[in-house]
Amino acid sequence: MSNVAPEWKSWVVKCLLSGQSTVSIAQTLYENGFVPSVIRTLLGSNLPPNIAFSHESEFYRALANAAIINNPNAEKLVSDDRIQLHAIDGFLTKEECEGVIQLSKDKLAPSKLAGAASSDNIRTSSTCELAFLNNPLVEAINTKIVNALQLGVGEKEVIQAQHYNVGEYYKPHYDFFPPGTPQYKAHCAARGQRSWTCMIYLNEDCDGGHTRFTKLKLAIKPKIGKALFWNNLLYDGQPNLNSIHFAEPVTDGNKTVITKWFRTKN
Repeated sequence: MSNVAPEWKSWVVKCLLSGQSTVSIAQTLYENGFVPSVIRTLLGSNLPPNIAFSHESEFYRALANAAIINNPNAEKLVSDDRIQLHAIDGFLTKEECEGVIQLSKDKLAPSKLAGAASSDNIRTSSTCELAFLNNPLVEAINTKIVNALQLGVGEKEVIQAQHYNVGEYYKPHYDFFPPGTPQYKAHCAARGQRSWTCMIYLNEDCDGGHTRFTKLKLAIKPKIGKALFWNNLLYDGQPNLNSIHFAEPVTDGNKTVITKWFRTKN
C-alpha cells in the first residue's frame, strides 16, 4: 500500500462515494499497473469476492521461482528476502564478451531513459540494440540468458549493450515502470511490467563503474563475463523499491555491459 500514490487513493475514495462500480474501479487500477493484492486492499469488502484478474499472486510467485535460484553456480548476494539478487561468475567467456564489444562499438547511440528515474540528468551512457544486428553470437547469448531464468513469459524484449566512458554513469533508478503513471501506460500496455533483469559485464579493465544497490548497501565490481540477475518485483507483483541501483561513474578506462529485461506479458 505504501507504493500507491496519494492521488490514486483519493481517486478510489471519490469513485466509491460517487457510486461507481467497484469492478470498473478495479479494472482501471489493474490497467494502470496495480496488482490484485493492492487492488483488494484498496477496495476491501466493496469488491466482489469472486472477481479474478489475469495475473493473480500465483503468477508472480511463479516468476519469483525462476530457475536461477536453484542454479548451483549462482551466488545469492542478499541472504534475506529484501530482493532476489544472484550472480554467476564466468556466465560468458572472455571471447564472447570481446565479440560483443567489437560488434557494438561502432553502433552506439546516446542511451534513452525508460525505467523509473530518481533524478534529472540521470544517464550519460551509450547503447547498442544488439538484437537488431541479427548476429548468431548475440542470439546465442540471448538464449543463454533466457535459459538461465526459464520464466516462460515476457522473454522477447531486445538485448542491449551499454557503454560507459570516463565520467559516464546511470544515476540511481529502478528498472520497473511505476504503476499509475503515464510511463507505465506508455511502456507496459502491450508487454506488461518488467520482472527480472539480467546484466553482464563484458570487461573489467576499468576503475569505478560499480553497480551499487543503494538501499542494500551493496556494490558489485565489474568482472568480465559476470552476470547479475535480479527480480524487480515482490512476490505479489508489487514493484520492489529495494531494487534501486546505480551505475557509478567510470573513473579510468571504459565499461561495457549487456542488459536484458523480462516482462509479465509475451
